[in-house]
Amino acid sequence: MWLKALTNNVPNKLSLVSGDDLCLGPNTVSLSVCQNMFNVIKESCPYQNWTSVARERCPNPDHFHCLIDEYGRIGWVCKEPIWVEKDRCPVFNVVAKKLDTTSCSQTRCPPYSYRSNDVDVEYVCRYVMERESSTTPFTTKATDTNSILVALIVLILVAIIVLVAGILFYKYRRRQRNGKRQEESNNVLIQRQEPSRFMKDVLTTMT
Repeated sequence: MWLKALTNNVPNKLSLVSGDDLCLGPNTVSLSVCQNMFNVIKESCPYQNWTSVARERCPNPDHFHCLIDEYGRIGWVCKEPIWVEKDRCPVFNVVAKKLDTTSCSQTRCPPYSYRSNDVDVEYVCRYVMERESSTTPFTTKATDTNSILVALIVLILVAIIVLVAGILFYKYRRRQRNGKRQEESNNVLIQRQEPSRFMKDVLTTMT
């Protein structure tokens, strides 16, 4: 969660400084340094005022990016956009110091190729601060994992209810059929046991 930056006295020597402290704090260094590095922030990307922030941060606003690095940290950088294939999201590789892409894990992903800093693309990859804590400075969410989990649980519950209802209905219908068969069998047995009317008349005449 720390970025390399130039110290005050030795321009070529690298030290570890927070992106916020480096470019937005009281010890701000040359803006050109910030523009060429990945600056970690502790808030969501500025989707609501993207244009104004882009003008403040980058000499060429069209090069402004707010995305995550390979460690999942949100940050901004000034880089020439790259083309991102559909169903993929842009990321910044801090080791290689260049823009890259990764597979999209959102519920819905961009359905066509787009520029890496185009935030108006349908189902664009967005990076929003989810929560803050003392142990974990921040986490990001680029997916609707919770919604998917809830939907999956609901589907499982519905399937179980339908299955149980089907079993109970099957048993009920089977019991009805068995009862009707038993009743028919009893009627046939009674009819066989009763003498016919002819035999009754004969016996009556003889007596």
